[in-house]
Amino acid sequence: MGYTFFTISAYVFMRAFEVIFKGQEKKPWYNVCVRVIGVGVLYAGLSSMIWLYFNGIHLLGFDPK
Repeated sequence: MGYTFFTISAYVFMRAFEVIFKGQEKKPWYNVCVRVIGVGVLYAGLSSMIWLYFNGIHLLGFDPK
């Protein structure tokens, strides 16, 4: 469950970033930050799914217990 909670918190962080910096969409730093955070959330989600299906593969670097 630890990977799942980590993935959910990463998604909440991404959504909060978008809400806090609403109106900054035209700035180049905003697009870079959103893409970097999005890639991190996708990696966390993929790691969580792999851990659920193949118990024992720790792609995020910590034991999810």
